[in-house]
Amino acid sequence: MKEVNAIQQSFLDPDGLNPFPTMVTDEYLSGEIVFLWSAREHSKHLMTVHKDDMLKSDAVLGELLFRQKRELCRLGRNGGWLQWLTQNRISRSIADRLALEHAEFYGLTDELPHRNNADPIEGRVCQAACRAADHLNKFLPSPKSRMAFVQVLAGLFELQVEREGDSVRLNFPPPQDDVKWENMVVPNVVMIGDDGVPKPVNYELRNGDDEASAL
Repeated sequence: MKEVNAIQQSFLDPDGLNPFPTMVTDEYLSGEIVFLWSAREHSKHLMTVHKDDMLKSDAVLGELLFRQKRELCRLGRNGGWLQWLTQNRISRSIADRLALEHAEFYGLTDELPHRNNADPIEGRVCQAACRAADHLNKFLPSPKSRMAFVQVLAGLFELQVEREGDSVRLNFPPPQDDVKWENMVVPNVVMIGDDGVPKPVNYELRNGDDEASAL
């Protein structure tokens, strides 16, 4: 039987006190490890079970919240949806998400009222940027990797990105011009031959001989 000196730094609690003031045996250590590992696995199993139960509850909640939101967000209810959520201490972000997920799954999004998505205030944008930077500091240790990340992220946000040596230039994309498409003439895909029979047109042909052969 081997005795282990328990006065080790790893065994000290945050106050510097030794939780094992006496000598412990290797059998004791082994038993404690097995016991705590079993308790850990049991807690992990309970977490999985609870997660499955929550997903099932969310599926039912999604339909109920969808019905409630559709009812309380009708014209003339004067913000009844938000008032009802506040009175019942229900998170609006979660309730909106569950209702929207149900509506999207069953193709019922047109039955939900849509709010105009205004740009967030600058303070909220800065907070989101700070949280993202704190999370990515270790993942992107060098300026080069951070520059590449900014370039890819800007591209995903549909911003114009130009790499210039050791810098990245970001430009706002030009607004979409819908006017230029109003007078656009769509070419015919079918032509009538001399024999009166309609035939498809191959616009990839480049010379007159090929165009004539297509008729």
